[in-house]
Amino acid sequence: MTNDKRDKLHEALQLCTIHSERMSFAHEKIKKHFPLDKEKYLQLQPEELSFFDQLIFRFSKMQDSMGGRLFPAILENLGEEISSLPFIDRVSKLEQLNIISSADEWMLLRETRNLITHEYPFITDEVIEGLNLLYKHYQLIMEIWGNIVSYCHTRLPLAGGDLQS
Repeated sequence: MTNDKRDKLHEALQLCTIHSERMSFAHEKIKKHFPLDKEKYLQLQPEELSFFDQLIFRFSKMQDSMGGRLFPAILENLGEEISSLPFIDRVSKLEQLNIISSADEWMLLRETRNLITHEYPFITDEVIEGLNLLYKHYQLIMEIWGNIVSYCHTRLPLAGGDLQS
């Protein structure tokens, strides 16, 4: 593993660690509201809404950072040639290497990210549906994250450093 490749992987892992910690903090603050319905949603206080916003933001950043930085860095550190591979093929390669359990699940998280970042706040039913989906997929992204941290500790130990899942 070259220093440049290792550094990119370590930076991607550190970035995702920050996103996961802050996303988990927001999740803890609002988990009591799920499953969310219209009545609960309309009674949320501004502070609670800010934690929903934080969860949305950090989920989106985590999903982007993992797909755009972490996944390529892992594959490059494993000696995989990925420069000409489309994203779906990179994700499929991660699945083949048992780094993620399912490329389809990852693409589902990507769809969730797109949905929650492009909602219209005045369409309450769609907002609630998106937030409930986000809550469900929070568990999935954290499971994938934990598996990746574990993989990096065992297969790429120089990059894992002192990361926690």
